[in-house]
Amino acid sequence: MGSSFEFSSGAHRASFPDGIQLFSCCRLGPMASTPPQQSTWHFVVPIFAAATVCIAPALVLLTLTPLATGDNMKREARWLVERPLCLVSVLILILSCVLLLSNHSVSSTYLFGVYGALLAVANLVAERMRRKRAWPLLLIWHFFNLLNLLGGASSALQPYEAGSGGRGLLSTILTISAAELGGSCDRSEVDWCNDGWITCQILAAFAFVIAHIIAFFIIGTRTLHYYGGDEGSDGPTCRESAASHANGGRVEGPF
Repeated sequence: MGSSFEFSSGAHRASFPDGIQLFSCCRLGPMASTPPQQSTWHFVVPIFAAATVCIAPALVLLTLTPLATGDNMKREARWLVERPLCLVSVLILILSCVLLLSNHSVSSTYLFGVYGALLAVANLVAERMRRKRAWPLLLIWHFFNLLNLLGGASSALQPYEAGSGGRGLLSTILTISAAELGGSCDRSEVDWCNDGWITCQILAAFAFVIAHIIAFFIIGTRTLHYYGGDEGSDGPTCRESAASHANGGRVEGPF
């Protein structure tokens, strides 16, 4: 039995002879006219990549846990949720899935998700291995990644960029909709181009950038703790100054 496809504004509608209608946010198009390699690149690869990113924390724990028994995995999972950097990294991985579900041929949004997922996994590995020499390297990586997320012209301080023309993450998401920035997907037949889905990606991207900023400052604080010198060597700390003011200018030992 044959089937006909009807396209409506913002999403496509597949109408079958028995009256059943299927709605989709990613504008699949007529399946008979879509080459299998295009379907694989536009849908199978993004979905598989997002699924892999979702299980990345479990893969990290399984790899780095000496004995992957039930009790050890529960202990590792409990330890993971107690560390702020791990929680932020897991949030970055979840938000990366939203960015990966995009058109890899038209937009480079997925590259931001790939870079963010790799960096989040590196955070989890560094936190689990507890090697203090890893923190300065992670801090430099986070600095470059933030420049990439926020956008800007290529320079010595920005060795790589995911968005073409120095676009940041938010501007790159909008380029899929039309030639003009922020155009509508009503008349576009590009896969994954849907106004509602792009709106979700913009909201997720905003949280994605905030999460990376938080992770940057957490790692920066950790780096200063290990490599910032002795506390108070450059003068009185805030606590010592407050204690000195409260005691008439006299500091009575550590606070």
